[in-house]
Amino acid sequence: MLKIINRTIKKFRSNNKKIKEGKIVGNYQLICMKDYKFQSGITLIVLVITIIVLLILAGIAINLSIANNGLFSRAKNAVGIWKNAELDEQSKIKNFTNTYGEMLNNIGLDKDVEKEEIKIDEITGDEKTNTETVDKNGNKIVIPAGFKVVNPDATVEEGIVIEDAKANNNDTVGNQFVWIPCEIETEENKDNGKLKYDRYAFTRSGWQYRQTKLNSKDIDGSYKIQRVDKTSYYFHEAMSEEERQSIEKYGGYYIGRYEVGCDTKRTSHIAITEPGKIKSGLNAYNYITRNEAKEIAEKMYNGKSKLCSSYAWDTALQFIGGTYAVESVGDNYLGNGNLKSTGYYQIKNIYDMGGNVYEWIMEIASDSSNPCVYRRGLLQWWCFRLSSINAY
Repeated sequence: MLKIINRTIKKFRSNNKKIKEGKIVGNYQLICMKDYKFQSGITLIVLVITIIVLLILAGIAINLSIANNGLFSRAKNAVGIWKNAELDEQSKIKNFTNTYGEMLNNIGLDKDVEKEEIKIDEITGDEKTNTETVDKNGNKIVIPAGFKVVNPDATVEEGIVIEDAKANNNDTVGNQFVWIPCEIETEENKDNGKLKYDRYAFTRSGWQYRQTKLNSKDIDGSYKIQRVDKTSYYFHEAMSEEERQSIEKYGGYYIGRYEVGCDTKRTSHIAITEPGKIKSGLNAYNYITRNEAKEIAEKMYNGKSKLCSSYAWDTALQFIGGTYAVESVGDNYLGNGNLKSTGYYQIKNIYDMGGNVYEWIMEIASDSSNPCVYRRGLLQWWCFRLSSINAY
């Protein structure tokens, strides 16, 4: 037996030597580099075992992730626990707040949290924000920042007057406006008796001009108001969204107490060089076009003041009397040629809506040759009046 083993070893060594030298072994030719050396490696069995082990580990990892008590399940449960804890915390905070509020209410300390109401006669014009106050009858008024109340003892119904108190602006200081309380009509409030911000058809014995508010609407969505002496002739103007939002927010608006005036007496249409002013005793800012009036009006308060829309003018007229041409007195009524300074005749502290000069508004007429519309006065030297739909 030993002999056989020794012969086998010798033969192996002989063949190995021939392999290294690139010689033929048996029926095969082995081509090897002369410095060829055997390298280490793994057997097929080891490779198979390794793969099996990896598959087992992968199965264990997958099972840990997706099993009922795996990583995914635990993460999902953690999210649920966190949400429940958050809801519980919010409930406890709410209960604490309610309990604390009841305690404050019982001892009267919660009243300090409420904003103290500023009395109308305490407003000086130095306020940096709008001030909401009430008159002696409890009617709401919003006073714009930088304005003071001229007649704090008056009521809204009598005409609350405010005055620009901004001493750093010589062009606007002293301008005066009157508060018009009103609301946008809705299905819920249409019969509550309060003044609505709207366009109106006015009549007067011997002078009927805007008599019928038609059910039909113009292309801009506004109701047509028909002229009596020309049934094919009508007026229209859609309410701007800015107007609507402002009236809903503040519960009213301001209209210029006077026709817009200027220092220079204008006797013809000349270049616009002066700012408009809303004060008594000035020359009416007349002999201007509708577009010029609009431009001056908007510049006075950087877009917060406007040339009166038909809504602003008509609602103010309803506020002071409700007829188309309010019966003015003296010699500036019905166009007898006597142009007066601003501030001639007043009703509820608003001057000359029925006398002196025509006043441009933003309403449009169906007559394409004369589309711009004005309101009363009867001297054909067109002037204008401001409204503010914002509280500045």
